[in-house]
Amino acid sequence: MGLQDYQFTFECSAPSSTNGSFLEPDPQAGSMMDESMSLTESIFDFPKRFGRTYHAYRSGSYNFPNDKLEQDRLAIQDIAFTKAMGDRLYFAPLDDRPPKRILDIATGTGDWAIAMGDRFPDARVTATDLSPIQPDIVPMNVEFFVEDSSEPWIFNEPFDYIHTKTTGGCWESFETQIVQQAFDTLSPGGWFEAQECAPVPHCDDGTLKEDSALASWFLDFLNAAVEAKRPHAEFGYLKNMMQRVGFVDVHQKIFKVPLNGWAKDPALKEIGQLMETNMQMGLSAFSLGLFTKVYERTPEEIEVSLVEVRREVSDPSIHAYLPIFVVWGRKPFPGEHS
Repeated sequence: MGLQDYQFTFECSAPSSTNGSFLEPDPQAGSMMDESMSLTESIFDFPKRFGRTYHAYRSGSYNFPNDKLEQDRLAIQDIAFTKAMGDRLYFAPLDDRPPKRILDIATGTGDWAIAMGDRFPDARVTATDLSPIQPDIVPMNVEFFVEDSSEPWIFNEPFDYIHTKTTGGCWESFETQIVQQAFDTLSPGGWFEAQECAPVPHCDDGTLKEDSALASWFLDFLNAAVEAKRPHAEFGYLKNMMQRVGFVDVHQKIFKVPLNGWAKDPALKEIGQLMETNMQMGLSAFSLGLFTKVYERTPEEIEVSLVEVRREVSDPSIHAYLPIFVVWGRKPFPGEHS
């Protein structure tokens, strides 16, 4: 049947907002596609600072870059942390009751979400981030959205499992913006798991001196993050946060990540070498956005101050490490008490 056989002119009832049956065209009307394309273009119009690019959506709310160099660093960091956690994607008992809906908050490059899509092919994996830097080709059950997850979450259905990983610098309050919203957004019996690095260096043998350039940099970094209302040290209190919000069956594991290859154990040495690369790639990016804003230092002053920090990052006589806190808890069923 060709188009010539269709009836294109016919009588119908006029909308209540019009006086007759004729639909008058709006000469100022624009295309929704044009508006959508404009929005999409603005999301990809990354602002440039210090020779790096940063997220465009809610510009300035996250202090670190999103460019290719940063994506490469994130990939190395993710390998190091995953190895430190025994090559596990999750610790919640998901295999007992495979999740149907999974949410990954601040997904970054999306590697974890993609791996979970492969691991649970019958699940729908939703992942959100401020920057659209995820790959275009992903498993059919994985979808990415540009979203500011510090704002109220709006989803049509509850999730069975919600996850965060290395989201330091993203939130003003991890407890209210993430833990509480995860609790509210989970189905009863669903799990929330946070895999977070507390950037407070530890040392068991005194080789990291309090007055060292490395220790001083970490202190400046932590204080600047607090001033910028993006604290990091709160990740050491994840277990208490989850329990306060109402999660039950809350468990915690802590893993040590050496800052360079100083460890004798071959696996830890490899992890440390990856972390050394991660730190050397990231020091400028970690420092420039925060230190110019909070301490009003010039980029040149910051780079000069990092020379000794870089040397100590790679000094195997300094036996420093960072702890990764992996905490997971379950939303109780109706009538269940902790």
